Amino acid sequence: MASGADRISALPEEALLHVLAFLPAHEAVQTSVLARRWRHLWRSVPRLCIVQQDRFDTIEEMDKFVNHLLHLRDHSSALEECRFEVKSYFQEDCKHVDLWLRQALCCQVRSLLFDSYSLYELSVLGDTPLISQRLRKLHLDSVRLKGCFLDFSCCPVLEDLKMVSCSLDSHRLSSKSLKWLSITHSDFEFSTHACIYAPSLLSLEIADLDEGLCPLLESMPSLVSAFIRVGRSCEDYTIMDDDDPSVVLDGLSDASNLELTVEAGKTFAPFRCTLIRDFRWCPTFSNLKTLLLKEWFLAANVNVLICFLKYSPILEKLTLQLCKEGRSIPSVPREYCSASKHLKIVQVKCNEIDEMVREVVKVLSSCGVPSDHVNVQQWKSRSSSFSFEQKE
Repeated sequence: MASGADRISALPEEALLHVLAFLPAHEAVQTSVLARRWRHLWRSVPRLCIVQQDRFDTIEEMDKFVNHLLHLRDHSSALEECRFEVKSYFQEDCKHVDLWLRQALCCQVRSLLFDSYSLYELSVLGDTPLISQRLRKLHLDSVRLKGCFLDFSCCPVLEDLKMVSCSLDSHRLSSKSLKWLSITHSDFEFSTHACIYAPSLLSLEIADLDEGLCPLLESMPSLVSAFIRVGRSCEDYTIMDDDDPSVVLDGLSDASNLELTVEAGKTFAPFRCTLIRDFRWCPTFSNLKTLLLKEWFLAANVNVLICFLKYSPILEKLTLQLCKEGRSIPSVPREYCSASKHLKIVQVKCNEIDEMVREVVKVLSSCGVPSDHVNVQQWKSRSSSFSFEQKE
């Protein structure tokens, strides 16, 4: 500086660490040569972002840096977040990724994130459980999880788990503390339904499964919101006996807000059959206030819509999406079914007002839904399908 004064170094250490936390980890380390005051600050940075892009040509180079970075860290300083961003690696590099995550846990990290943009291999993480008394958030992208890795009993404060484009090769995902769970664009590799045990869960998202069977959802008494969307590739052809437990619905029965969507296409029928089978012993949705259904509910042998109306005593808002794929004309129920007296808003969204739409309205009327509570909205779009995720 022109005056010779180093005003930045005069700032409190907390302020300097806050600034360093916004830099990629390798740049934060480079500040150690600025002045004596900066020599060891990088060892206490509260957030680490370790990026391969434009910095490390190989995983071996990145591995050497990570090992030194975490080994030399001041373990008396809190590590709030550690993020790894990897652009490419091969199968032989997978052992490094698993070790990085476990090293970060040894540094008492609270939020651990791994993002991969590899076009070659999914990183295979070890089949031993993670152990941490501080880990609250775990986000994983493009990894293969095997064996006991999904047993989070040794992570007693873990609350937020997100998995994107992952392959889950495990019989069971379990956590007593988990509150938010999101599994998207992933697949379950087992030939049987993997179980999800998360009794404290508040929010569940399972969307666009690529392969395998939809997981079996165990009791979730604290569940508030659930979003289930099964894509065109989910091949749930499992043959189950009548005495087998519910796969999906029992676990969702305590939700206050629920969306169930099955994308139309060649795999539309298999997963729909799994849901319909669950409705043979339809649970009571005691807390359900908001429900969104796509056209799969128009089943030939079971009227899913009627089951929801009958067993959702405090339902307030119902949204139905009708499209042109997989059309099936519902029949008016033979016996009277009384819908919730709290149901004040029913939205029927469709491409065109045709016979199917009119029959759905008749079904609603036969269940005691006043016509002035039903609003039919014609969807103006080139596509014959839309998502409830869109803003209204």
